[in-house]
Amino acid sequence: MSQKSIIAPDTSVLNRLVKDVDPEPFIAAILSSYSVCLPEMSFEEILATRDPELRGKLMRICQRLLKVGYCIQPAHWVIDLHVKAFHGDPTRYDWRNVNVRAAEIEEEIRRDDFVNDAILVEQQATELRRLQDEFEGFFQKSTRTTGVPSSFEEWLVESKATGGSFWNTARLLYEGAFGSTSAIDKSATLASSPDEATLKSFLDACPPVRAYVYALELTLYDRSLRPLNAPAYKAGRNDQMMAVFLPYCDLFLTNDGGQEKSLREAALKAGVPVEVRSYNDFCASLIITA
Repeated sequence: MSQKSIIAPDTSVLNRLVKDVDPEPFIAAILSSYSVCLPEMSFEEILATRDPELRGKLMRICQRLLKVGYCIQPAHWVIDLHVKAFHGDPTRYDWRNVNVRAAEIEEEIRRDDFVNDAILVEQQATELRRLQDEFEGFFQKSTRTTGVPSSFEEWLVESKATGGSFWNTARLLYEGAFGSTSAIDKSATLASSPDEATLKSFLDACPPVRAYVYALELTLYDRSLRPLNAPAYKAGRNDQMMAVFLPYCDLFLTNDGGQEKSLREAALKAGVPVEVRSYNDFCASLIITA
């Protein structure tokens, strides 16, 4: 028996499903033809939805989708799990064997305990806004006036040079899994910062983190270095963090044009074999005309 393809819907898709006039044919198509991978970050964004009626509808959509799927841990937890698994034994590391399923989140979605917690909702909405502002603030406009890359491809060549931004980004993610470097407590922290050879080995073996590094470099290029006449990429923090989940699905669905463009580019450059499609395109593919 053939295995069902795995589909991962972004929060923007869940919003479309509850707002469309007749989404049932498309929900039925997902439930019958796919296994669903629900990123925990979608759950976070639902909890940040201030409209209680909309929040309840979104939770009920998630409950239905989980009948044919599962939830994955937050992106930063997934990164930490992979880093520590690789660091513990690089020779035996296999990213597919790292358990990233969020069974506790699945249970919370089924119980629906938090959907009516107004205080938690407000805290979540405020925190997501803070994180988005922090994300944008990190990518300040560059003051470079010469040697500015004309494209993302050109930036990648520069960023992958020895000591380049690509490796610095990967190093920050790697070190972040341990908190800090220390020569004293080697079991809890890193004894030394990983060199570029180690980082390359890790990224080659770990598509989830590799995809995210490319997504972050794309944001850096877009916000800081992109020429005014070059195509823009407008994905925000949570949009780009979804890159971590791309290797876990066959089809990633979004209703956000900026996210679609950005994640498709990140997947292509990272060599992740996933199809990134818009919600409208997906729905159109299901319509059979006489």
